Amino acid sequence: MKTTIEPPHSRRFTRTTTAENELLLGEDALSLITCVEDRQLFAGVRDSVHQQFAPRTLYEQNMADSIAEDLWRKSRFSTAETAALSATIERDWELISKECANADPAYRTFAALRDLGPREVACLRAAQESETRAWRRSRSDAAVLAALKAKPL
Repeated sequence: MKTTIEPPHSRRFTRTTTAENELLLGEDALSLITCVEDRQLFAGVRDSVHQQFAPRTLYEQNMADSIAEDLWRKSRFSTAETAALSATIERDWELISKECANADPAYRTFAALRDLGPREVACLRAAQESETRAWRRSRSDAAVLAALKAKPL
């Protein structure tokens, strides 16, 4: 009788089911997505990160998930900044057109930043700081994953 021994393999989470995501990521990851964001889009970001780093261990999988979450947050903060500037540009379009008849996009953006109120400025500053932290975290996590690939624990 011939016995087949299956080689140990690491599971790659390139395409996971909702049940697997809930098990692996827990409720916290699902709460990362707001009611107006696309869960499938986040799943695509997560899958891309897992394909890029091909995590083998649970620790590496958690690091890859952290990178995906940081990239998602970075995108959210960039979107918030763009939305705030766009809303101000649209709100002040006529006023700026009177002030400078041939206002180009750079001037309109400058005027939007100039005319933001203290609350809007504080919100933008907080978003930029959060975006910077997310970027640093994701770069740090990527470096750790690369180091683990080069020399596993």
